[in-house]
Amino acid sequence: MIKKKKTRSIQSILFYTYFYLLFSVLGIFMIFFLTSESKKLRANAEKLISQNVNTISAFLDEEAKTLDTVAQNIAYSNLIKERFTKYIKSVDTDSSGDRNTDYNSLQNNKILIDMLTAIIGPNRPVVQIYLYSLDKGVFGVGLDTSASNASVKDYPWYETFISSDHYRLMTSDKDERLKNFYSYHNGATFISLYAMYYNAYNIPQGIIEVKNPISFLTQKINNIAKPYNENIYIYDQTGKCIYPDFSDNSYTEYFRTLSTGKVAQDGDEVNTHRYNKNTYLFYKHTEYAGFTVAIAVSNNNLLRPIYEYIQANIIILIIIAFAMLLLSYLSAHIITTPITKIYKQVQSFKLDLSNTGKNVFTDIDTHIIEFNTLYSALITMQKKAQQSMEREITLQNQEMQSRMLALQSQMNPHFLYNSLATIQSMADEHMDSEIHLMCQNISNILRYISSDKELMVPLRLEIQNTIDYLECMKIRYDNDLLYEINIPDTMLDIKLPKLCLQLIVENSIKFTTKSIKPPWKITINGTLTNTYWELAISDNGTGFGQEEIDSLNEKIEEINRTGLLPNLEIRGMGLMNIYIRFKLLYKGSHIFRISNLLTGGALLTIGGKYNE
Repeated sequence: MIKKKKTRSIQSILFYTYFYLLFSVLGIFMIFFLTSESKKLRANAEKLISQNVNTISAFLDEEAKTLDTVAQNIAYSNLIKERFTKYIKSVDTDSSGDRNTDYNSLQNNKILIDMLTAIIGPNRPVVQIYLYSLDKGVFGVGLDTSASNASVKDYPWYETFISSDHYRLMTSDKDERLKNFYSYHNGATFISLYAMYYNAYNIPQGIIEVKNPISFLTQKINNIAKPYNENIYIYDQTGKCIYPDFSDNSYTEYFRTLSTGKVAQDGDEVNTHRYNKNTYLFYKHTEYAGFTVAIAVSNNNLLRPIYEYIQANIIILIIIAFAMLLLSYLSAHIITTPITKIYKQVQSFKLDLSNTGKNVFTDIDTHIIEFNTLYSALITMQKKAQQSMEREITLQNQEMQSRMLALQSQMNPHFLYNSLATIQSMADEHMDSEIHLMCQNISNILRYISSDKELMVPLRLEIQNTIDYLECMKIRYDNDLLYEINIPDTMLDIKLPKLCLQLIVENSIKFTTKSIKPPWKITINGTLTNTYWELAISDNGTGFGQEEIDSLNEKIEEINRTGLLPNLEIRGMGLMNIYIRFKLLYKGSHIFRISNLLTGGALLTIGGKYNE
């Protein structure tokens, strides 16, 4: 079964069409724009983090070059090497009893201290220098100016140094020897450069160690902006994390593997590695220091600017969408306003009995030639249709009036025949007063029937005529007929179709006298409100049968549905004739109900719209 599509107005169709079209174009543009800009933001974020990696690498290389420069100055100073050799010999020689030798050794140490102090200089590129013999003997200048006969092999870094390339090692660690000479909240942590120095025959003679506190480096790193809440890590040549403060983090094993060369890396460029689902690593192996600089950033933080940018643009998109919604509505409204005016005119035009003379024809200017022509043709057609309907109704009213007059003329002989027969019977009974009363009532009825040709008469005249008729019927049925009339005085000037009330009463008497034994009772009650009036005519008979009620209601519905009136029979004035007269004369604003009383008996209610 095909589902019936819901009908919509042309304005809603145009409105949704314009809106969907504009929104689709805007949506495609925004998707393309956001995709393009998101890629740029992601690239800028990666570029900024890579710049930070390069900046920190430059800090490390600068520090390494500073340490290396001092170490090279010492390594190429023959005087320093000569004085340190003398110091080593004095350590190896037991000269405790020779005052002259002790003096020479002391002078040698003083000169060596002066030389190393001169190397450090006033700018203090390094804070500590240690010279190590390959066997025994250590000489230090700087924060710790001291000498000892300790063996270099006893130091923890020695094995790593010996196995390093070119006997060169750079690392960072805490030095217990300097903790009493250096005050820093992170402790005596230093970056140390170890280098072998040689004699003129390129034979290793000893080891040079130069130191600087790591705080010099951390101060620079801490000043670097971290827009993505990234974490910075620095790993030395052994894969040990030296920043932040020898922390043991989840990336240590990865960079320890990296330092061994098991993981490929581009030495000159910043490498990017997705460590896990939510973490990216940006790292670089410093060219000079041999350290690894790494920055770990959460994927959420990395994409946060993109999310914020998208959210801002979604808000803009919503604002533009509302603007498009308004623009679409205004466009559809402007285009469909002429059509809406024509539609309202068509909708308000009703061609039936209840709207004759009520249709209003308004001249409008749509400012569009085609619509103006269409509207003019529509108004002309509606006017012609209304004129045709009015002519048809006039003809029907004239036909109704002619038939009513013909009916009235035929009612007189029939009514006179019945009345004369009743008078003859009363004359035989010598009922002179009753004969006089009946003749007077008959005279009033005949005068009312033939008085004027108006279709609508005041209720007071219709009531009086009905009373005259009931009095005649009361005499005829030997007072077995009773009647009661309850009508407010305010209703007496209301107009209704002529003879309708008498004919309803006549119909009630006819069927009541045939269906039950006397007494028979006819009741007429009137009701008046601010908007309508009603007359309820009831009897104490058996009432309407259900088939009669259904048949009458079907005929009424047929007339209301088609607007056509059936041919009226001259024989008898049935209830349908009365309904048609009310419908025509009240132009649809009428009341006509057929029912039965709860206690038995027929009830017919007639009425109409009331205007004071």
